[in-house]
Amino acid sequence: MAIRRGEEYLQSLRDGRHLWLLGQRVEDVTTHPMLAACAHSVAAVYDLQHDPAHQDLLTMPSPTTGQRVSLAYLLPRSVDELARQRRMYEYLVRRTGGVAARLPQHLATVAIGLYDVRDLLGEVDPAFAAHIAQYFEYCREQDVSIATIFSDPLRHRSHPTTDQEHLRVVERRPDGLIVRGARGVGTQAPYANELLCLTSPRPHLKPEEVVFFATPVNAEGIHLVCRQPLTPPNPEDHPLSPHWDEMDAIVVFDDVFIPWERVFYLRLSPAIDLAFEARVFQGAIGLGPWYVLVRMAVKAEVLLGICAAIADTLGTTSQPLVQTALADAMIYLETLRALIQAAEANPIPSPSGLAQPNPTTALAARICSIERYPHLLQIVRELCGSGLLMAPGQADLNHPEIGPHLHRYVVGKDRGGPEYFRLLKLAWEYACDAFGSRQLLFEMYNVGSLATNKQRLVSTYDTSPFVALAKELAGIAGPDDPSGAQISPDVEGVQRTVASGH
Repeated sequence: MAIRRGEEYLQSLRDGRHLWLLGQRVEDVTTHPMLAACAHSVAAVYDLQHDPAHQDLLTMPSPTTGQRVSLAYLLPRSVDELARQRRMYEYLVRRTGGVAARLPQHLATVAIGLYDVRDLLGEVDPAFAAHIAQYFEYCREQDVSIATIFSDPLRHRSHPTTDQEHLRVVERRPDGLIVRGARGVGTQAPYANELLCLTSPRPHLKPEEVVFFATPVNAEGIHLVCRQPLTPPNPEDHPLSPHWDEMDAIVVFDDVFIPWERVFYLRLSPAIDLAFEARVFQGAIGLGPWYVLVRMAVKAEVLLGICAAIADTLGTTSQPLVQTALADAMIYLETLRALIQAAEANPIPSPSGLAQPNPTTALAARICSIERYPHLLQIVRELCGSGLLMAPGQADLNHPEIGPHLHRYVVGKDRGGPEYFRLLKLAWEYACDAFGSRQLLFEMYNVGSLATNKQRLVSTYDTSPFVALAKELAGIAGPDDPSGAQISPDVEGVQRTVASGH
């Protein structure tokens, strides 16, 4: 089929899936008043692929059929190809203000990641590698929308693991598996065609609880239970949330059949090889964290633009405190850009030889992005002041009775007043309302919390060249100089070591 049109995508969602919202069954996600808008926004992204002005940016010829397919399925083998994928994703997320975190193009990275580690999984069972290769081609050629799920529902940490019912295989049959349980967070699952289910590595899991598989969203026994929607009642004052409330859902598997060709990994031995499972899980995540950074940098562009526009509108740009705030927003953006470019320019080979952005640099960028993001939102609040809360909406401004009063006493002679109010409404969506709060929560825990990412960095970072440099400068004898005699620091040698290691 190659690249789909938006209407084809919408039609694919009308498949009888079991979707629940506020205790009610949703018959059609494409027409439901609280869910339809995001579905149609994703459909518009599919339509962009057919626009001749964007085809080279967003698509490529299929290596098997020659038809146009999404560029998101490009297997990058060079810096230029990484940059090409980045430009594709930057264009798409700029259209959303950086708030759409699970576009179909983003989730394709997990299909790439799984394909990248297929040979590792093939060492467990050659069939797993074959299944992955078939699934990757299916996703690319059918242009499907995927939702990845791997988080367990939140439970009391002190309860014994034996009391917790994890997602697990309850039956193995000649034609496939039966799985039962739930996953806690399925972002964009109500708008997906496929669920790609992974298991994050943990030491206490039993063999039947470690499984990678894919299934259509409408498979018998799957239920999607949506969180409370954030769609506002006055969309004219909300530039983003009516279109990009990416619905999160609990995914319930009530004895769901998974054909063997959709099974990509199953722990076959009672022995636990946690290092292996961690390697294949992180490999399957693939370019996903890289795409998160690209999107966060785009969001930083928008937030800086809001700050600068508000300061200009209020005439406060020359004030020292405002300049300090603007400088902080600029530094945040430029730091992310620099780290993204550095990681892209210094890739490392993946398990199958793909070019992967330097993981150390990318992880440092991820830490920076989430550690400073709340501060950036506070800058927006401080620069906007009380106007962020009290900006009149379009319904009031245009009302025949109250509108003239607002234009006289609130807008006054400031011709830019209505535009200022629109900026404040945009700022409100990022920094204050329920949509912005959900965005903040998502960013702080997507791809791991701040603490988890710092622990990952410390556990993988090679500090030995810097320890050697410090010891040489301190005159501490190395293993080849047991006499303790002071030595001249070989700074150039350490610099060469550092350069070759990073």
